[in-house]
Amino acid sequence: MRQFDPIVKHLMDRFGVEFARLLFNEPGLEVLQRLDTQQSTIKVHQNDMTFKIRRANGEVLLHHIEVQTGDSTDIPMPLRVLGYASALVLRYKLPVYSMVIYLSPDSGLTDPGTYGYEDTGLGLRLNYKVIRLADLDGGPFLDLPAVGLLPFTPLMRAPAEMSTDAWVSACVAKTEAAPVDSETRSTLLYALSLLGSLAHDPELFQRLISEETMQESPFYEIVLQRGIEQGVAQGIEQGMAQGIEQGMAQGIEQGETRAKQAALLKLLQHKFRNVPETMITQIQAIQDPAQLDAIFEKSLTAETLEDIDILFG
Repeated sequence: MRQFDPIVKHLMDRFGVEFARLLFNEPGLEVLQRLDTQQSTIKVHQNDMTFKIRRANGEVLLHHIEVQTGDSTDIPMPLRVLGYASALVLRYKLPVYSMVIYLSPDSGLTDPGTYGYEDTGLGLRLNYKVIRLADLDGGPFLDLPAVGLLPFTPLMRAPAEMSTDAWVSACVAKTEAAPVDSETRSTLLYALSLLGSLAHDPELFQRLISEETMQESPFYEIVLQRGIEQGVAQGIEQGMAQGIEQGMAQGIEQGETRAKQAALLKLLQHKFRNVPETMITQIQAIQDPAQLDAIFEKSLTAETLEDIDILFG
């Protein structure tokens, strides 16, 4: 899931109401804010999102969303959701409603959507919503004005009369016609290609979406870098066995740093347009990949450049 984290997090943050309506399909739903769970007593993943929302009845509650490409193998998903929900209730003193979205066609098949036990009238019960995209009828989603969900439509079930290629083509065409600016459209199309490749041949998306279009997205370089990192890690492991000299490892690290600097600058320019030269110079001087990752994560939700206190602090 790591290579999908930045773009999935961006889509959920940018189009929070559309994801919230997957759980509460009602009018008047409003996302009040995305909550920072970094200080929670439990470890959360980058692709977990928590929103404070207001429903039509005026209640204010928390909405916890987790997106998975595969099944949880370390800790069963019901226990993970129970841990998240308990920590959030304790911290915010508000009702918590949880939802887990499974992207891959073969994932989530055994997720019961509940955790509980009972003995002589005593016990515990937690229910959460499980959404397997492969089980959803994709046709109606192309008719919704929910552009933030369009990148996920290739993972949904195609109408009975449509072939796989025709369905993916329809998803791409609908995204290309979305009423958004060109850079947002490029990000939606890139996300569609990236996520859709979990269920379809990547070459299908390469035929339908030009490389130039996807490169306009500020997430193109960062997701590409995540893939490079994975390959580099594998190469380092093999290289160590073969006795590759330390100088090569240093060269790889320098390349990783430059790629992360470029991805961060592209994201800032996409969000804030005019990035001061002093900030560009400051970012180019950072050599710690972990610090660049932290600034990138902060920049995803920053409303102004001044909000990026990792730089200004």
